[in-house]
Amino acid sequence: MNFLTVEKKRQLAWKLKTKTLPREAKVPGLYYSRLFPFCLPLEHAAFNLYQGIRDETLALFERERILWHTSALPGLPSNHLCSSQVFCVNSLAPFLHQPEALAELLRPFFPDIVHMLPVEEDRFVTWEWVDPDNLLGEQPKLGTERHRGAGNTSIDAIVLYESSGGYNVLLMIEWKYSESYASVYQRFRSDGSDRAETYRELFYGPLTPINLDTAPRIEDFLWQPFEQLMRQQLLAAQFREVGDPGIDQVRLVHIVVSENRPLRAVTSPRFRELGNDAYAVWKSLLVDPDDFILINTEDLFRAVPADHFPVLEPWLNYMRARYAFLK
Repeated sequence: MNFLTVEKKRQLAWKLKTKTLPREAKVPGLYYSRLFPFCLPLEHAAFNLYQGIRDETLALFERERILWHTSALPGLPSNHLCSSQVFCVNSLAPFLHQPEALAELLRPFFPDIVHMLPVEEDRFVTWEWVDPDNLLGEQPKLGTERHRGAGNTSIDAIVLYESSGGYNVLLMIEWKYSESYASVYQRFRSDGSDRAETYRELFYGPLTPINLDTAPRIEDFLWQPFEQLMRQQLLAAQFREVGDPGIDQVRLVHIVVSENRPLRAVTSPRFRELGNDAYAVWKSLLVDPDDFILINTEDLFRAVPADHFPVLEPWLNYMRARYAFLK
């Protein structure tokens, strides 16, 4: 039984017994064209978000025109209880205006944190970030404008801190939950455009983060999750050098559930000779392996400073009840 199947059962069990959902939200929900017990009814999709962050998060996504993944109704998140985007928002939104708590959460993994810096107005976290200058040269896939959350490289979440060395360090966070990837070559998009040609110039350019002695062919990266990792790492390298002049360092961070072993499958045939763990292989492909940080979700939640910030306790209890692997 794979991790997603297990999580569907866990989320259904939580849905049926939790007191945080109204009775009418406990029935099966329509997802695309079928009813599933591990989905909420469409009109109750907002209940996929923790109550303490729900109203502000919905308003923020609407105001910043951030798209909810697999949303069926405008302005509401996905009704699928195993949504990675929802998990990411539920996990980080409590720290939106809590920079001290956020610093304490992240310091076990980034010990050079002195204090957090705002990333968007007065907020210390934001979601589905796209760089303002389109440094990857991507063509919008949804009309003529770039959208946060779909159709171009959007970073699940970003945070910014000042380091003990006096540097401003941007963390680009990709949040994984129940994903896994088949070994399918994905060079061409559904519109026929060529992914290899879109990123070729940057891949072979002077700022490339890729060790071209180890991995000289961009075509070998066009399997997921390597294609996504490539785009994100290229963006991190470009933004560090030619993006916001107030940013000194950029690090790509993937947060993954340790139980989800299928996520770590090495899908690119060429890379299988380098190892059997996708993230270990990825680090071996970089000029500087320290540009990529892997954090287990369970370890991150063990670092939640609820003892120092009691305001976090109700949220932490909710998260541990809903996402059973966090206990």
